Amino acid sequence: MKISCEKATELCTRSQYEEATWWQVIKLKLHLFYCKSCSKFSAKNSKFTTLCEQANMHVITENEKEAMKEQLRKQL
Repeated sequence: MKISCEKATELCTRSQYEEATWWQVIKLKLHLFYCKSCSKFSAKNSKFTTLCEQANMHVITENEKEAMKEQLRKQL
């Protein structure tokens, strides 16, 4: 039932994006209860996710990426 800190960080991220199973979430919560380092990581990761959502960040499309590359080529 005990998980490593490495696994806990993975589950923390998966949990934030609702990709973790309920059993994984339970294991994570137990780990966070006794591991202060992972608990701090979880808090910082949650804050980072919230800030990214507030910034309305998105991934650029392949077309946008190619257009940016072309602009850089022209400037060089």
